[in-house]
Amino acid sequence: MPVTEFAILHLKEPTPLNDSVRAILASAMRLQEEWHAAASPNSGAAAVDRAAVWFTQIEDPTRIMTTARWESVEAHWDWIRSEGNSRTMAALEEHIIPQDTVLFHVGHPAVNWNGIFGRISGLAQRGLCQLLDSPVISVEKMSVKRGNKEAFDAEFGKVLGVLQEYARPHLVQSAWRQDLEEGAEEEFLVICGWDSVEQHRAFANSSEFSKYSEIQRLISGFELKHYKHLSLE
Repeated sequence: MPVTEFAILHLKEPTPLNDSVRAILASAMRLQEEWHAAASPNSGAAAVDRAAVWFTQIEDPTRIMTTARWESVEAHWDWIRSEGNSRTMAALEEHIIPQDTVLFHVGHPAVNWNGIFGRISGLAQRGLCQLLDSPVISVEKMSVKRGNKEAFDAEFGKVLGVLQEYARPHLVQSAWRQDLEEGAEEEFLVICGWDSVEQHRAFANSSEFSKYSEIQRLISGFELKHYKHLSLE
């Protein structure tokens, strides 16, 4: 199943990146493209084809996040175990707090799913913008109570339009986590574009939010963070 990777690193110093870290991350992107071209010659290897990008967390600028589309969780782990990635992590070690690294994957069973951040044709004609073109994105991770996955899917389907209409022209994407530990609760991610963090916060105080919040009865907790694009140039 195609998945989108979410990897979050904890820097010892907040962004903006120093030249050393910026050079390491840029090199890692190039190494990943080369590795991907050799491992999957029939699929797009360029970062833009796989929506491989970096973000800075707005709430805590010492946290940076990278995302990318992979053919499967296993395919991503093949890269993680590669010599190129090992060299990258060794170079980063003095700049990050390794034990704080977070990694997870989300996926969708739809045929030809292009990942959370993949470009979607025809959005402009519908008055929408690509998710990666939004100034800010929110990443909300919800823990769904055991035995409630199908009920949550149904309930979220009923209220999704409320969020979509409020965030318009920005896009809303969602997917289930695919690499849970045995016995863990299901996790559902909602990723949404915004003009600003303030616009998202205003949603929580709007009349529309009471309808959207009906999904809360099916979750045991959530984590919400905001990110902006991090340039490596």
